[in-house]
Amino acid sequence: MAKKVVVVVSERHSRPNFMEQAGRFAEVVIASNRDQAMQELRHAEGLLLWDMESTVASNSSLAPKLEWIHVPGIGVDTVISQDVLNSAVVVTNTRGIFEHPIAEYVLGMMMLVTKDFRKTYDCQRAKTWNCRPTSSLRDQVAVLVGPGAIGREIFKILTAVGVRVCPVGRRVVPRDPVFGHVHSSDELKDLLPGADTVILSMPLTGETAGFMNEARFAQMKHGSCLINIGRGGLVDEGALIKAIEDGQVGAAALDVFAVEPLPQHHPFWTMDQVFVSPHMSGEVYGWEERAIEQFLENLERWAKGEPLKNVVDKAARAV
Repeated sequence: MAKKVVVVVSERHSRPNFMEQAGRFAEVVIASNRDQAMQELRHAEGLLLWDMESTVASNSSLAPKLEWIHVPGIGVDTVISQDVLNSAVVVTNTRGIFEHPIAEYVLGMMMLVTKDFRKTYDCQRAKTWNCRPTSSLRDQVAVLVGPGAIGREIFKILTAVGVRVCPVGRRVVPRDPVFGHVHSSDELKDLLPGADTVILSMPLTGETAGFMNEARFAQMKHGSCLINIGRGGLVDEGALIKAIEDGQVGAAALDVFAVEPLPQHHPFWTMDQVFVSPHMSGEVYGWEERAIEQFLENLERWAKGEPLKNVVDKAARAV
């Protein structure tokens, strides 16, 4: 008898176009709201969160037959509940699709700030000829917090244009094959004062929630830039607003927020020093097709009892 997979989709989106292919390997059902998902999961072994904002997996008791959860993105913070962590449920994510586009986003935002493109555009709209010098990325210092797969792509693309990148992880790694030396987060107090840009690319866990707080903003170089492509919960947004108003943080490029979509009344919308993008740094044309290919490959492996690809280390994501 075929195993059952529940595909959770947003009510805003139509039925996914891979259902027929998936049906070759399992019984596949669509759930477009929480109640539907919970009902179907009572008798399901697999769960695909095609709606990556869904909290079905993390805010509910664990389905009794569940074996596998797949996320069509990199982040799994909406999946790793205590129940999932303590269970034998295998969690997989999608890799090799989003990392480089996110690195391009980071480079683009650094160029935007360094070359003062916003002011150039404003001058164009005002028909003002404002010839002026701008800064160079060469020899700028970037502190990159989060030396995972995304961090590696960011490191490669920034070093290629002459940025000096200081990678920071949970612990010191003296001889990493990509980064060379990885600093520990305990060294941030010494690294932040010399950084022109601070980039957050780590996952959201109990340990990293509110990572950039008032104390760390105070340690940053006056007028430096913050870029967050990790998760909104990594940043104390109230402390960031104050740091921007005080001039301590000169610019912030934010692709993720504590509440998404960003509420209409939020101060970030109207702050000249803040660049708001709607959690789209990794979304490039064709990503869905490639994500479907990865899911279908794993679905076939799962149906045949073979090892799955892109298995997430649950314990590392939950600390």
